[in-house]
Amino acid sequence: MRQLAVMCFFALISFISSAQISSAAFYKLAFKANSEKDYKSAQHNIEKAIQLNSKFDSAYYLQGLISFKQEKYKLATKQFSKTLSINPDYFDAIYARGCAKAEAEDYIGAIKDFNTIILLQPTNVKAYYNRALAKTHLADYPPAIIDLDEAINLNPTYTTAYYSRGYCKDLAGDYNGAIVDYQKTIALDSTYREAYIALGNALYQHGEKTQACEVYKGAAQKGSVMAEELIIKLCD
Repeated sequence: MRQLAVMCFFALISFISSAQISSAAFYKLAFKANSEKDYKSAQHNIEKAIQLNSKFDSAYYLQGLISFKQEKYKLATKQFSKTLSINPDYFDAIYARGCAKAEAEDYIGAIKDFNTIILLQPTNVKAYYNRALAKTHLADYPPAIIDLDEAINLNPTYTTAYYSRGYCKDLAGDYNGAIVDYQKTIALDSTYREAYIALGNALYQHGEKTQACEVYKGAAQKGSVMAEELIIKLCD
């Protein structure tokens, strides 16, 4: 009887070890499939990993990333939340959940997650930038501009931050500030067609028609169909 009990004990240990190995193996298969954009296979394998280890925080996180890439943002939010219920200190899951909430148009929820990230990492440039975008969607422009100021202070060559700040200033009525930021965006990236359009529009609204049309022409030369339409509509 004792021998049977010992055999059962070792069988249990062997089963647990095998399950752990299989869970990790399925995770690796899911990770590889996700990187190859084979989301169906990635989802299948990550579900297997979770079935074998229901406390596998990284598996839930990867599951969230797979859902996010398929634009299933509400589902991704739940999966990142599951990650955090197992491991509240899973930094990447907090950030990813903020991004998923923003994509699902839960901007207030997104801001809360980015607040947490900034509290934990005060120099996280992307957290400031993404929090600014969430605030912009709520038409909360002055605080969004402050976040973009910080993002630019941390990374003076952050092209999209200059463009986004110009956009916020534009909507807030600071056209001169918007023009400066759009010009800075173009100086950093001469192929940024959206910045040309935004700059042209700001100049046109300010009564600088000749300058605006020159900017539109520059955008058209870079392949902007919208710029071509604006030239026909607004320029002689």
